[in-house]
Amino acid sequence: MLKIPRYALFSFLCTSLVFPVAQARSQETVEEPTIKAEFTVYSLNRLENLNYLNGDRMGGTPLEFFSSARSPVYEYEGLNPIVFFRETPAPTPEDPNGIQREKVAEVSLPPTGGEFLFIFFPDSTGETERYRVYPLSDSKSELPTGTVRLFNATPYELRGKIGGDALRLSPGPSRAYRVNGNSISLGLGFQYGEKFHMSYNGPVELESDARGLFMVFPPFVKGSAVLQTRYLRESEPEPEPEAIAEPAPALSVVQ
Repeated sequence: MLKIPRYALFSFLCTSLVFPVAQARSQETVEEPTIKAEFTVYSLNRLENLNYLNGDRMGGTPLEFFSSARSPVYEYEGLNPIVFFRETPAPTPEDPNGIQREKVAEVSLPPTGGEFLFIFFPDSTGETERYRVYPLSDSKSELPTGTVRLFNATPYELRGKIGGDALRLSPGPSRAYRVNGNSISLGLGFQYGEKFHMSYNGPVELESDARGLFMVFPPFVKGSAVLQTRYLRESEPEPEPEAIAEPAPALSVVQ
């Protein structure tokens, strides 16, 4: 079995992929703008019982993760950063139902806000549960209907071919590729030493009313050359049927 050096993917994500965390500002600086954003969440390992802090910094909203799909859409309006936390019981004599919130991640967005897919990566640098969050722009301008985008979550440069285009993808997202005929061919892998290791070779299917995100993650087994892949598809919601007005009841005139 090929032995691959134990690269620190998340240190790479820190320096190359994740937006910088908002720093504390003095009272003399300009007031921070309010961020308005819509987002979905995803993690390779399905997470449970995570919440995000609402913009009022008081209430929280639970998050739902799926193993092979985006979550429902969440909305945020408030200051940077968006904070993610886990709740644990913390009863006291004064408050038997007390809870404690422990922050596990945060992410800062551009002042313009927008639409994002938050991809969660476990952060193994500390002893407590922590995650690093990559805010992938998920607007229709970045990923239009009828296109596929790739996301390289490994520390390697991926090489191959998608459709008729040669592919060299550093860690992070690719551009969007138009899919014609509901399918596009994809072959990709990585070079290690003098050998090229193919990680995926096959079609990527996509309906004409959908858009797709093909993600590549590090191997499940350390030392393996087989990278993990996940393919998220999102279809346009079906339009709601127009309400048909019922005819008004006939009126009879009583003589």
